[in-house]
Amino acid sequence: MSIARQCRIYTGSRQNGSSNKICRRSRPFVAVVRASVRHPQDTSSHQETTRRDALLSLLSIPLSVSQLEYGVLPAFAFTAPPPGYRALVDKLDGYSFICPENWIAVTSSGNDIFLRNPRSVEENLFVDITSPSSSRFKSVTDLGSPEDAAKRLLDQYLTKEFMSTRLGISRYGEIVSASSRVANDGQTYYDIAIRMTSYGSRNAYAATRTEVLRDYSLEWDRTLSTVLGVANNRLYTLRLQTASSDYDRDKTTLATIMESFRCKEVEA
Repeated sequence: MSIARQCRIYTGSRQNGSSNKICRRSRPFVAVVRASVRHPQDTSSHQETTRRDALLSLLSIPLSVSQLEYGVLPAFAFTAPPPGYRALVDKLDGYSFICPENWIAVTSSGNDIFLRNPRSVEENLFVDITSPSSSRFKSVTDLGSPEDAAKRLLDQYLTKEFMSTRLGISRYGEIVSASSRVANDGQTYYDIAIRMTSYGSRNAYAATRTEVLRDYSLEWDRTLSTVLGVANNRLYTLRLQTASSDYDRDKTTLATIMESFRCKEVEA
């Protein structure tokens, strides 16, 4: 069932959901494996090629700033991702997923990890995890049904994350879909898609409602696709953003990323 809400914001302070994270820990977050194709060769040639390919693969994987600083080497997963994708594993916080291998990391976002598509300015993803000291989740069903979780996210977007102090800004949100699934790890995940639109004046110096409405138009239109999961008593959120005009075209890529997301228990 589609649920639409409107929020007109004229005053108030902007809040960002990611700004509550005061400090960051360095972690071995790495690109793990890129898909490759092997051709049959004789035994000695094959062994030599394998060693050479392994070394080249190791050197070609980009390291984050914290990894370079502390000399942390990448760890490799056992299952290769599909062609054109790479696997990302965070053993410290206990989550993993795959993404297109050309997506690049943004280290200044304040999220646990933030990646963006270099070919599309509006397409990106991030992972966020609740604090272990302030959350006691046992299952994603603690949020209620998928529809309940979607309503909570929509309210968060309209009243906190996408608030604006600019005069005459109108933000609209609509739940596109909300569903649950049980992955091959036996855990339940919620998949939610919400469409957000923003309308405002093109006149940056508009001071009255008349001036605002004179150049009033659509500023942006985005679809936010979210996966929610629970492990280690914490709520894990993987969120993908894309322009709504590209949503149908990129659905296969978005679904591949979302369905690969896993969160698991880690040793204390």
